[in-house]
Amino acid sequence: MFGRFFNRNSDKKQPAKSNPKKRDLFDELFPLTDENKLKFENAFSSIMGKMYNEEGNTILKEYARNYPTNEIQFDSLRFDDMNWSQINADENRLEYQSKEGDAMLVAKINPKGTMNKGESQIAVYRNWIRQTAVEQSGGLILCEEIVTKNGINAYESIIKVPRQETTGMDYIYFLNMSNFEEQKLYQIQVKVFEMSPTGMRDNLAIHPICDITNIDMGEIMGLYRQDPYQKEYAFGNLMNLSEREEFDKYFPFHPLSIIRREIRPNMKAKVWFE
Repeated sequence: MFGRFFNRNSDKKQPAKSNPKKRDLFDELFPLTDENKLKFENAFSSIMGKMYNEEGNTILKEYARNYPTNEIQFDSLRFDDMNWSQINADENRLEYQSKEGDAMLVAKINPKGTMNKGESQIAVYRNWIRQTAVEQSGGLILCEEIVTKNGINAYESIIKVPRQETTGMDYIYFLNMSNFEEQKLYQIQVKVFEMSPTGMRDNLAIHPICDITNIDMGEIMGLYRQDPYQKEYAFGNLMNLSEREEFDKYFPFHPLSIIRREIRPNMKAKVWFE
């Protein structure tokens, strides 16, 4: 689809390709050096300049959702529903939809057994959320144990799953919070879908990655995807290099960028228990 934007000068002598078999590009490329940042910026600017006019480029570069704030109470949990439309509710869950068609679920869950503060279950939770994604032909992007701004112990994660009956990915942010006093689990899920044209982030990033790493396109695919916590894990649709957070600024319209830039920090800052 994007091949015409990456034509190389066949008369220009290309450097010999390195042996990629044992290279770990996730460790090798990140954090990005200033030199590589400049290379990516120049590559993306050149490609986008060929695809869109100046006005279109400006719209994409400045893209933001700018969700309004609307804090509400759900039992003991206060959170920001971002003024999304509530489409369903009962005593254990609230369901919302944004004007863009994205979805949010807030649920109250009775845990199996007693929850004890200080007992980390991150390994168990990470395996569970990874398996949840893989069973839907998706993959894990993030899963960490955190304490929110207001002192709530929580697990936060991001997964991706293929969109049903169409192309592209849905990216889902999870915030699982423990209320030890109440002995309840509260979970917020926010699903943001990939807008058309799908696959742009992946397609545009892989070409400059090939140039910077000096690896052919045919060879790089075996190095392009990796679970962020288990390098040898080989199931599902693994996280790819373009999904690293360092690339969010080049693709502000992408659902993963929207989650990391607007939804994730907002949720972590606004949730608290009464």
